[in-house]
Amino acid sequence: MAQNRLGSNFHQVSRDARVHHTDRSAMADQEYSRPRPRRRREGITIQDVANVAGVSIGTVSRVLNDRNWVSPATREKVMEAVRKTGFTANARARALVMQRTNSVALVLGAAPTALFEDPNYALILQEASRALAAANRSLAFLTAADDAERDRVASFIRAGHVDGVLFVSPAESGHDSLLDLLESRALPVVVCGNPFAEPRRIALIHTDDAPGCEALGRHFRDQGYQRTAVIVAYPGTLGPRQRVEAFTRGLGRDLVHCEPTARYSQEEGYAAMASLLDAEHEIDSVFATSDLLAAGAIEAVRARGLEVPDDIAIAGFDDSAIATRTTPALTTVHQPVAAVAQAMVREVLQAIDGTEATTRMLPTELIVRESA
Repeated sequence: MAQNRLGSNFHQVSRDARVHHTDRSAMADQEYSRPRPRRRREGITIQDVANVAGVSIGTVSRVLNDRNWVSPATREKVMEAVRKTGFTANARARALVMQRTNSVALVLGAAPTALFEDPNYALILQEASRALAAANRSLAFLTAADDAERDRVASFIRAGHVDGVLFVSPAESGHDSLLDLLESRALPVVVCGNPFAEPRRIALIHTDDAPGCEALGRHFRDQGYQRTAVIVAYPGTLGPRQRVEAFTRGLGRDLVHCEPTARYSQEEGYAAMASLLDAEHEIDSVFATSDLLAAGAIEAVRARGLEVPDDIAIAGFDDSAIATRTTPALTTVHQPVAAVAQAMVREVLQAIDGTEATTRMLPTELIVRESA
């Protein structure tokens, strides 16, 4: 009996085991046949998200890092692209997205000595450095006065040492190979200087010289000056030419003479004024297209035993530091150089964060002092 019960129990357990095994097999079959969740694509990048959303990488970055300057509609478009692509914005991904040098290059398209010769250049460097430091960025200062220097600048930029570039263009605003390079790079670039001689896709921060120069011309007319000459550096380029044209409009009559110079410097201003005096144009007033030129012109007039403004009135352009150091103090057109530098930094930092840099034009105004 006991054996029969044991055998019966054994057969029952065996049947139970077979049933259990059958159930597990069936479950396994169901498990393998059940549609599995799709694995996320490997290697999805922020560029994929940007392509799907139809926005820039910078915009995606700002959305993922919960930054400002993104409209609700754009934010939703980016998040929809994230869902579609399966992009995971984990800590490592965010680090890769935000990988930067935290440095900006300021490239001066002139020799280093220009910092000491032209106070505008020094002021731009000072203000740009201050604004970048306030944003916890470093400034790399480079000069690009000749082909060798420009090649070094090009190599530096190609190597990825900086997140953006501030380019202070030289007085000559003709075709520039360095501008071609900057325009071709996927790197935020902001330029200040004269208007481009040809269309560019680079943001330009510059001044509207016309209002201040026209006001100066009207001031000369109101003061009763009858025979006015102009000393102008780089007369064939757009910026200086526009200054002279605006001044002449305000003056309301023709100029006696335009004396060209090779560059902006006191030496050139002195030589140009001496040439005007030697030519016996019988002038009673002079507009120099920079304060440096005007300062040199004042020295040349006084060297001949003449007085400013009693014998010849002289005015400049820039309202730089030298304008208050001349004797007498210089009547001039104020160019907001510090504001230009600050706007350049503001635009390049926004571009680094993904907002396209925009061209801006700042106004000029007349400052009347004792020289005219």
